[in-house]
Amino acid sequence: MSLPGTEYRREVAHEDTRKVDAMRFEKQSREIDWARELIEQSWAGRAARVVQAANGVGIFERIGRGRATADVLAADLEIDAAMTERILIACAAMGLVARDGAGWRLTPKAEATLLKDAPLYQGHTIAHASQVWPVWLDLEAHLRGQGGASVFSEGAEAPARSHRDFILAMHNMAMAGRAAELAARVDLSGAAASGHLADVGGGPGTYAMAICARYPGLRATILDLPETVEIAREVIARLGMADRVRAAPGDWDKDEFGEANDAVLMSNVLHGPTSRAEMKLAKAHRSLKRGGRLIIQDFLMNDEKTGPLQPALFNIMVGAFSRKELAERVAAAGFVNVRCEAMPEDLGTSLLLAAKP
Repeated sequence: MSLPGTEYRREVAHEDTRKVDAMRFEKQSREIDWARELIEQSWAGRAARVVQAANGVGIFERIGRGRATADVLAADLEIDAAMTERILIACAAMGLVARDGAGWRLTPKAEATLLKDAPLYQGHTIAHASQVWPVWLDLEAHLRGQGGASVFSEGAEAPARSHRDFILAMHNMAMAGRAAELAARVDLSGAAASGHLADVGGGPGTYAMAICARYPGLRATILDLPETVEIAREVIARLGMADRVRAAPGDWDKDEFGEANDAVLMSNVLHGPTSRAEMKLAKAHRSLKRGGRLIIQDFLMNDEKTGPLQPALFNIMVGAFSRKELAERVAAAGFVNVRCEAMPEDLGTSLLLAAKP
């Protein structure tokens, strides 16, 4: 004797099993696309670690000095030869190295992005990603309320090498089209085009220099911590902008942002509710002339806080506002004509533009 409804449940369960069986060997479906996307993401993380490790031990720089076998690389870099060969094979699969007889050489892709003298060098970006990797490995501990061994830090709290990689990673990424995209969207026609721009927390100063390159009459000051200013001055000199762009030590928690600025740039310094955005926006407002422009670039989530992916990931590690949340804070600080403009989707950031009445 069976309980009432048992036979019906068995029939439904049997039907569900047949549906699963029918799907099991399909080549294509919406669900299979979803599954493949997750598989691809899991492999992408592993590929990233290969590049980080190869970059960290100096494989790309060494091959850049001349073709070499895995054994020669291992001897020169004091690393394991067998694992070096495996790493090189994976790098070849990513188009970064190629076999050249018994040895290996860099591809044009790697020469353009992984050699220190290349204008689009991304080695610091990769090094920074490697340094923050433990933060992501500790996510389960954080989810369980156990804290984690790794915490992201920058500025004075970060080790010197880590801080240098962080600042120069910002330069690497900006030079890969991001700075040009930002400058193209910033309208400083009129008085601001021949005035002064304050770049608050400007790091290497790349965005300010890109805007100055678009407006030849504009001058800029990069305000950042002393250890960052030293790096910024190197970058400014390298790009030949020292006659129009200077870097000066400043602490946004303690110092004002100057006076009578025609524009204030704040790129990636308003990271969510813990970033003291209201204080920074108030200082920006005080520092601007009437009619002065506010330019903000940041990782901003959509108003529903369901994406995009890069701001959502950035929100886990550091924090992020939605576009609406930041726009409200900008308006509350006394700015007008507040508008948000998306940068290209693959860059992950948005622009928020406003003016002082």
